[in-house]
Amino acid sequence: MNFKNILPLILVTLFVCLTACSDKENETNLVNLHIAAEQDIISINFPTDDIETVLSINSVFDFSLQGQKSQTQELVTLTENVKWSLSENASSSIDKNGHFIAGANAEIITVNAQFGHLVESIEIRISSALFDRVIELNDDVFSIEMCQSQDIKPVGRYVDEDGNEEIRSVDSTIINTIEWLVRNQEDNIESQRAHIETSNNQAALRTLSSGNIIIQAKALSKITGNVETSVDFDQQIGNGLNNIKLCDSSDTDLLNCIVDTTDLEKDKTLSLISVGTYQATDGSSLNSNISNNSKWGIDNTNATITLSGDRQQLDVTGNSENTSAIISVACGDIVQSIANKDITKGVVFESSVSCDNNIDCLAATEEIKISSLAVTSLEVTANSQDLTDGQSLTLSGSPAEITLVVTAVFSNNTSKVITEDSKLSYSILQGNGTVIEENEDVDGEFTVIGLGTAEIKLDFEGESFIALIRVTQ
Repeated sequence: MNFKNILPLILVTLFVCLTACSDKENETNLVNLHIAAEQDIISINFPTDDIETVLSINSVFDFSLQGQKSQTQELVTLTENVKWSLSENASSSIDKNGHFIAGANAEIITVNAQFGHLVESIEIRISSALFDRVIELNDDVFSIEMCQSQDIKPVGRYVDEDGNEEIRSVDSTIINTIEWLVRNQEDNIESQRAHIETSNNQAALRTLSSGNIIIQAKALSKITGNVETSVDFDQQIGNGLNNIKLCDSSDTDLLNCIVDTTDLEKDKTLSLISVGTYQATDGSSLNSNISNNSKWGIDNTNATITLSGDRQQLDVTGNSENTSAIISVACGDIVQSIANKDITKGVVFESSVSCDNNIDCLAATEEIKISSLAVTSLEVTANSQDLTDGQSLTLSGSPAEITLVVTAVFSNNTSKVITEDSKLSYSILQGNGTVIEENEDVDGEFTVIGLGTAEIKLDFEGESFIALIRVTQ
């Protein structure tokens, strides 16, 4: 075929391809613009207070991304529609949620985050330097009040193969292995004022009462092979708690929340939180859920109290019906001794907790009234045949007796036969003296004296049931 004859065909094909590619690129750009515009985001950045630019080999780190809104200038955390990537040939990896896993070799890489048409990048150095010891409690000075929690970022000393020091935040391979020691400053004994716990590569200082403490960190040095103990870190715990109260756990308005329902059915559970009011740096009131760091108690065994798995609420379960129990909560130095308590699991007493008037402590109480389980329905049989409320059942053969068996179904989906319960009443509304007579000696038993329809009303704990029985030959 002559080249001149096929040249137009080649040009047309090339034009179609370019047009298609251009349309696809334009479509992608429009989608990216829509993503940012939909959330009113005009710029993105990595949070400066939550970023590490030097990470150890084989460690992990969770990157996050902030976006600035155009109308309010507010910074918000972006979790959806963020595309994460690394520079080419990186041995490290990052997933769609920003979870970064450092490779086994030292390298310098770039972490990229794209949100719509906006792109932000940061250079990260993966270091092979080895951990030696903790040298600072936190990367910045902080203040904390009693019954508060504060995330901390311990700073460690690392040494590379050339003997060069790196002073940086303790990485994920070390943070979970640190043993934290907390002592009182005045007597140097193990403190019950605070403890440090680590979860998901994050250490947190949790305080229970005010006072001065000393904190030390023990960890295995990769340099010496020995467990090294840090110097003393002095920390003051303030007594800036202004008020404490109990609230329903479901209430999110911590300023105005109360315990709205103090009635509890036997074997049911209600959940409470303790709310502490502090003074913020700007002079305003700051209300926080302090359940985790509070001390809890109960005045009797009419109910059982336990902290939830995350210790963010107290679960109260009713044990004895038609009784009550007083739930108490305190923050600070209470009268009761906690020397034998594992404060890392929360402080819960089987007796009331109370404050000494001469020490820094605030307390609150709430009486919970425990009632019997609510009855949701009654189930009835007559001579072993099921009855339906208000619907007639025919008993043929002119039986000598009608024997009712009554079962109560409770709100916790349990059931109990209550035929002989003193709170169950039987009332013959129809057929009394002509069709049936009640047997005064046997509860639920009726003597048949004639043919016809008998109507019996059963009442128990607010629930009623109409038994209609037609007696035939």
